[in-house]
Amino acid sequence: MKKDSLDNYESQEWRLRLRFLADITFATAMTIMILNIEIPDFGHITDTKELAVFLGKQLSNMWAFFIAFIVIAVYWMKHLEHYSSILIVNQTFIWLQILFLASIMLIPFWNTYISHFPDNIAIKIFLSANMVLVGLFSFLSVNYAANKKHRLIRSDVDEKKISESKKQILTEPIIAIIAAGLAFINVDLWDLAFILVPILFMARKKLTTIKYFKIIKSK
Repeated sequence: MKKDSLDNYESQEWRLRLRFLADITFATAMTIMILNIEIPDFGHITDTKELAVFLGKQLSNMWAFFIAFIVIAVYWMKHLEHYSSILIVNQTFIWLQILFLASIMLIPFWNTYISHFPDNIAIKIFLSANMVLVGLFSFLSVNYAANKKHRLIRSDVDEKKISESKKQILTEPIIAIIAAGLAFINVDLWDLAFILVPILFMARKKLTTIKYFKIIKSK
């Protein structure tokens, strides 16, 4: 086997293994989120109305869990989009992705503290900083892969699409920074800010779908 063929085979194998690692990391982070939910003792409740009040209180305490879970899901879907454009990988790109995945794994850690101390501003600031790191390493990964010196992205992906992807990656870090500022005003505003993550993602997907069908129809 020629050296060029061997190097190409090796890079393709790295790409495959990195994809598996990413999927496992996202799945593990989501699983940890669920396992960290503590089910309180409710054996003493016998009245239906009392049970309804109890369940309502528990659901309100799970608000932070739902937000963090959905944010991780959005990151996973964005990772699918970006990774599908990656043709090959090298060690530098792998390390950037490992740092990105490490930041993802820290989200359940901070979210556990938020579920126990929902009004603690410092913890929400730390989670916001964590979200900024996730976006930073995601941006650095795409920026490195798109670099012409070591282009790892498919040749059919144009510069306009790469530029749009970079802007989309920065959405969550910007929201995280805004949320950190809002936490000093009102801790509830921090939660509301992160609701924008799935809303903006779904809005972008809808606009992309509409644009796609318009192009197909014009043809």
